[in-house]
Amino acid sequence: MKRIAGALLALIIAVPALAQDYPTRPLTLIVPLPPGGTTDAISRAVADRMAADLGKPIVIDNRPGAGANVAYQHAARVSADGYTLLMGINSLAVNPALQATLAYAPQRDFAPVSMVARGAFILAVNPATPFRTVPELIAAARAAPGSIDQASTGVGSLNHLAGALFAARAGIQFGHIPYRGGAQASADVIAGRVPVIFLAILEALPFVQEGKLRGLAVTSPARSPAAPDLPTVAEAASLPGYAVEFWQGIFVPAATPAPIVARLNRAVVAAMGDATLKADFARRGITLEASSPEALGALLAAETETWARVVREAGIKPE
Repeated sequence: MKRIAGALLALIIAVPALAQDYPTRPLTLIVPLPPGGTTDAISRAVADRMAADLGKPIVIDNRPGAGANVAYQHAARVSADGYTLLMGINSLAVNPALQATLAYAPQRDFAPVSMVARGAFILAVNPATPFRTVPELIAAARAAPGSIDQASTGVGSLNHLAGALFAARAGIQFGHIPYRGGAQASADVIAGRVPVIFLAILEALPFVQEGKLRGLAVTSPARSPAAPDLPTVAEAASLPGYAVEFWQGIFVPAATPAPIVARLNRAVVAAMGDATLKADFARRGITLEASSPEALGALLAAETETWARVVREAGIKPE
């Protein structure tokens, strides 16, 4: 018993000491999508600022594939020493509803560190369609159920689910045309092959400004400063409570010591002190913001419940 008590005391003393010295070597940030997209751009920008605060570089490890499951499975297995971080996105909350079995459990296997970014989608249509407002779109869909197709970046993607939630709340049906990425989906809407898309604001804004897409509304809870003339879906369609935002947040393996989680949280907070960085992304419709670990954990839990219900009620099956 004395040996066990001694070992526990040594561990209690060692953890704060470890956190005090941390980090002593470079860190890795796993990103579940390929280089070049919105998630990757935000991850790299925030990692650079965090590295300046931590005093050690952060290497980006892009691990796309299987709806982000490749990255999540890997991140769930790494050592819980604070040197491998995960940039979690909405799929961390969505995947449990789409997959009967997963090699990880998000709320069990990951400890939240901080929110990093959030942004809306724009509900957009091809300019040749007669739809100039959300009520006009809803009226047409009600008149001919299933005749209006929605393009998405894949079955179970957040913009697919944004459309499914919108359709359920509005009492309409969309046909669904899944693509393997935003570029293909938006190209077909611009070409007039599919009439409707929920497209991430960062990607949609240039097309709207150039007249290649007609923006009808934003999916955020409030109007976006980047597109102030667009109403929210909730106000435009009289659908109180409708709001869908994509988000990014940093997680670590669940067994990571609390002092290290706290140190990483402070690094995110410091990164968000870069006013130039925040203003740059704000112009493109992305809000950079830190949060407490508890707030990110609550968001993950709430979204897991929300999207499980939407997937179940819409009968969405994985590809």
